[in-house]
Amino acid sequence: MDSNSASKNKKTSCRDLTVQENVAIDQMKQRRNGKPVTIFQVTQTDDSETLGLAYDKSLGSLDKDLLMDTQIMEATGSANSDVGLQLLLNVGNAIVSTNADRSKMATQLNAVAQSMQALGPQDEYEGQLIAQLVVLHEQAMVWLGRAQQTERADFANIYLNGASKLLTRHHETLEALLKYRRKGEQRVHVEHVHVHGGGQAIVGNVIPGGGMNQKLEEDPHAKV
Repeated sequence: MDSNSASKNKKTSCRDLTVQENVAIDQMKQRRNGKPVTIFQVTQTDDSETLGLAYDKSLGSLDKDLLMDTQIMEATGSANSDVGLQLLLNVGNAIVSTNADRSKMATQLNAVAQSMQALGPQDEYEGQLIAQLVVLHEQAMVWLGRAQQTERADFANIYLNGASKLLTRHHETLEALLKYRRKGEQRVHVEHVHVHGGGQAIVGNVIPGGGMNQKLEEDPHAKV
């Protein structure tokens, strides 16, 4: 084997994944529990492109309709696929450029649906909040990009202020979503536990030299 062949083989040899890389890959596989939804596609006709729904043509008529309805509802939390589809289109109108071609629109709309699906909306209210999160985040990134691209400091300040307001609304919306998801959840906050003489425990604030301790000593049957 000449030196040129040896050099070529050396360049094309592949390395093995490191332990850390394998761990990262396994963690990502665990996060991807479900297949990302694909709801929109472009159909090419003789003289134009049409944006439509990406039905699975390998299924029968009823099954493909049922699968599409399920994917829409999974992404939006809506119990009605027509309502869910309208929500996806509204989000798309808010972040997809009107100058985008049909193929790019389908890609961006599917990205919207997949982003919403990843946040797991469980009902219509969660779907609306998650839709707002997606729009606010995307618009904030646009304004931050404009601040980076402009050479005028006054314009950059305007864009940064706009992005800051959008991100503030994003955080408020996220908090509203988390608060809604915590509905009905009971929480018990224990500030202090003091075991008194005789094995009786007191739950609450303990005031040294009196207060709860003194009350218990004076009346062992007192309610805390």
